[in-house]
Amino acid sequence: MVKIMIVDDEELERDALSIIINKCENIKIIAQAKNGKEAIELDKQFNPEIIIMDAKMPGIDGIKAAKAIKQQNTSKIVIMMIYDDFELMHKLLTEGIDDYILKPIKPIDLINIVNKSIVNLKTNNKLQIGGYSKDKRDLSINSSIEYINNNLGKNVSLEKAASICNLSPCYFSKVFKKEVGINFISYVNDKKINKAKEILETTDIPITNISIDLGFEDCGYFIRVFKKLQGVTPKKYRELYRSK
Repeated sequence: MVKIMIVDDEELERDALSIIINKCENIKIIAQAKNGKEAIELDKQFNPEIIIMDAKMPGIDGIKAAKAIKQQNTSKIVIMMIYDDFELMHKLLTEGIDDYILKPIKPIDLINIVNKSIVNLKTNNKLQIGGYSKDKRDLSINSSIEYINNNLGKNVSLEKAASICNLSPCYFSKVFKKEVGINFISYVNDKKINKAKEILETTDIPITNISIDLGFEDCGYFIRVFKKLQGVTPKKYRELYRSK
């Protein structure tokens, strides 16, 4: 179970967030805080893996609280709740906040961002689920992961990965999800989007070219996947990063 803490100075807002988040699988809301100071204290007490926090609160605001929490444990994922504010989005990037969601919050957007964060925890080996650990990963799955990492610029297919492991696609898909914690497509997309972020941050390569270089046959699909995982389009991500 992934432990989640909710931080908001409005009790009704915290209750509403709890109702929505409880619709996600494999999560447990272990704490609620009404301000930044309380969030820092409860973080030490309950050690949540994901923290969903309002940016603007009396006293220690969400950004300052998140910064203090991340200094103690960088593996935590902090999702900031904000209004549509370009300057604040820019500040979040510079302060190391993992993600944000715009207010007023739509339930489906919150569910998606929580599920995405759970995926990120798993793919970064920050979380052990069902006894999974990197050292104990099945050797055949290691081969498929090596294939993925070495072919991010191509159309990585489940069928090819399965053949490398000498498994049927159907059985490989089940084994991969059991061992890694997420499905094959989610893992591949996460790796490709992380690579795309590096390219966006360090080069001026056009978005269309990046999508091609990462094996996306359709640039529109690349943009949709990027936005789903990062909350903004590739163009917006580059603008925010360059404005730092």
